[in-house]
Amino acid sequence: MINSKQFQTTVHRFIELYGDRTEGIGEEIHAGLAWIDETKFVLIGGADTTTPQPPSWRRISRLLDLAQQLNRPLLLWDPPFQTDITGPTTLLHRSAVQNSQLQLLKLPVPIIGVFEALALEPNFAPIDAAVLVQPGEAGPQLETSPVLVKVAADSAGLKSEILELIGHLSTLPVERLVDQRLNSLRQAAGSGH
Repeated sequence: MINSKQFQTTVHRFIELYGDRTEGIGEEIHAGLAWIDETKFVLIGGADTTTPQPPSWRRISRLLDLAQQLNRPLLLWDPPFQTDITGPTTLLHRSAVQNSQLQLLKLPVPIIGVFEALALEPNFAPIDAAVLVQPGEAGPQLETSPVLVKVAADSAGLKSEILELIGHLSTLPVERLVDQRLNSLRQAAGSGH
C-alpha cells in the first residue's frame, strides 16, 4: 500500500504512528497521519493480505480514537477489515476485532475507503464512501445505497474524488453517517455475507 504509485502520488505527507508495542507493533497494517493537499486525515491501510493480529487491531483502535479526538476524517486504504470475525482463534483476537469494528461503526467523522487491489464487497468495514481505482476505466459516479462509490482512473482522479467526497461528507450530520453505516451493515447481514 505505502509503495503503490497511487498512494505516493495522492498522499503528500504521511507520518506513520505505532502503538503500545506490548505484543508487537502491528506490522499487518500501515497507519498514521496523512495529508492530501491541505486536507488532514487519519489513515489506516493494509500492508499485506495477512489477517491483522491483536497488536494491529489495538493499533487500529488507538488511531480511531485519534481521528475522533482530532476530528479528522478517516481514510481506509485497501483496508484490512475484510477479515472473517469467526476466523480469529483466540479470545483476545476476537475481542480486539469486535471492539475495533464497533468503534468504527460509531466514529463521528467521515470514513472513506480507497480500494486499489480489493473489490468493493458488502461485507467489508462500514464506510461512508468509497473510491475504486480502475486505471483506464473511469466512469460516471455510481451510487449504491447507502454507500457512495466513485471510480478513479488515475492518481489525479483519485485525489480529486477523495477530496470531493470529504467535502460532501463533512456537511452531513454525524447521526446520519452512523445510521448509514448501520444500514450498510444490516444490508450485508441480510444478503448473507
